[in-house]
Amino acid sequence: MAIRSVRIAVAELENETLKTSYGSNVTRRRHLFVAVEDSNGAIGHGEGSPLPHFSGERAQEMASVTREVFGPALRGIDPFDMEAAHLALERALPEHHASKAALINAIHDLQGRIAGLPVHAFLGGKLRDRIPVGGAVGIEEPGEVEARVRALWDRGIRTVKFKVGANIDRDIAVIRMLRERFPAELQIRADANAGFTLPEAQRFLRAVADCRLQYLEQPLRGWDWRGLAQLRQFGTPIAADESLFGVSDALGLVVAEAVDVLIVKLIKLGGLHQARKVVAIAEAAGLTCVAVSPYETALGVAANLHLAAGSRAFPFAAEVGAGVSSVRLDGADEIEVADGYARLPDGPGLGVSIPASLFRADAAAGVPA
Repeated sequence: MAIRSVRIAVAELENETLKTSYGSNVTRRRHLFVAVEDSNGAIGHGEGSPLPHFSGERAQEMASVTREVFGPALRGIDPFDMEAAHLALERALPEHHASKAALINAIHDLQGRIAGLPVHAFLGGKLRDRIPVGGAVGIEEPGEVEARVRALWDRGIRTVKFKVGANIDRDIAVIRMLRERFPAELQIRADANAGFTLPEAQRFLRAVADCRLQYLEQPLRGWDWRGLAQLRQFGTPIAADESLFGVSDALGLVVAEAVDVLIVKLIKLGGLHQARKVVAIAEAAGLTCVAVSPYETALGVAANLHLAAGSRAFPFAAEVGAGVSSVRLDGADEIEVADGYARLPDGPGLGVSIPASLFRADAAAGVPA
């Protein structure tokens, strides 16, 4: 049994993003989908939904590097030798984590389809079959923010993240307004996307100290671990996103006592295999993890749900492209979401089927001439 080929498809989907400290939102995005086939004809699928300002990758370049470099590198590897697959990708080309995530997650899907088991069975099992989901609101005027949160609340969402970092006075006013106008059960997160300076972050935390933020996400530049550690003294938990791109970052953040929460994005970590190692570090250090994939279809969402279902490090709501921010691929399965919870798919592999016709036009990478 060995990986025989990799097929690639790029689909442009309706996919509205949030206005953040990086800039304005977009309404359509391109996604990379891969199909990994073994020598017996079994196929696993994976998705890479790139965020260029995080990893520098766009779907077009992801497709090229997957076809020309990563697909051939995987040929001949047993799909159950996951560490060998990871090392083959690392040796072929460094970085390119979103492309690697699509492939690694597809191999997990392939394993499950061969064995007739869900992916979580290969990640240690499951502790729950429903995952709470949160909503998110971009940088908007206070009235618009309140209306969006009200709509989320009415749909059963009890966790909302607010983008901050562009105007600190507006940020403080919005957080205080929401804490005053919504029930205490509303969990509030703030995400600066590295948009604060250290003095600004200190001022913000002082001003919202009594607002019971669940956490403040990435207030400072990704490299400023010392600054993140200083901010923890204000009592609000600090989360790392732009600071976390791999296992070594996770270990370094723990040693530096820089954060309380790790934002787990598979497109930054290279997929489920490395993400599970990051989660193990969090488990050992007593940190919390949050699964985040807000701009992925059900295929990408499912990978995050399988990861979050199997570890006690995920007590908080996930931010995924299902329910409140669904991203749809025609002909693909959807994630079941009800009363603020996403149900873990229980079929083989990731448990989400996508149309084979998506890959019809692609010449498989890794197939010998």
